[in-house]
Amino acid sequence: MSLSEQMKEMAEMEEKYAIKLAKDFRGWGNPAVDSLIEAIAHDSEKHAILYRTAAYLVEGKSLSIIDIKYDDLAASLREHIETEEKMLKKVKELIGKVENEGAKNLLIEIYSDEVSHHPFMKKLLELVLKGEAITEEDVFNMVFRDLPTGGAPEPIFE
Repeated sequence: MSLSEQMKEMAEMEEKYAIKLAKDFRGWGNPAVDSLIEAIAHDSEKHAILYRTAAYLVEGKSLSIIDIKYDDLAASLREHIETEEKMLKKVKELIGKVENEGAKNLLIEIYSDEVSHHPFMKKLLELVLKGEAITEEDVFNMVFRDLPTGGAPEPIFE
C-alpha cells in the first residue's frame, strides 16, 4: 500500500471515529461533557482533512492557486481576519477574568487554535492582494515556514 493510500485510509479512520464518537457520547445529560466530546470529534474531522492534504502532496499534486476571483477572495479573507482579531482580543480578556481552571483551560485551547491559523490567513491575503498566481511554493511557505511560532500558540500574557 502506497503512502498516499495509507494516508487516505487514516483519513477514513478519522472520519469514522468522529462519527462514532459523536454518536456514542451524544446526550449523556451533561452539556459540558457533550461539548468536549463534540470538539474532539471535530478535531478528528480536521485530522481527516489534513491526512487527505498530505496524501495529495505525496502524490505530487500542485498546491498552486491560479483560477480564482482574487477580489472576492480578498474580501472574504479580510472579513475573516477582522473577525478572528476580535475573537482573539475577546478570548484573551475572558482568560484574564475567569477563575475556574477548567473553563480557563478551555479558553486557552480556543486562543491557541485561533493563534495558530491567523498568520496563515494574513499571509494568504497578502499574496492575494499581489494579484498574482499563488504558487505551490507560496502555499508551502505559508503553512510550514512563515507561521511565526511554527504553529504553536504565542504566549498569552507577557
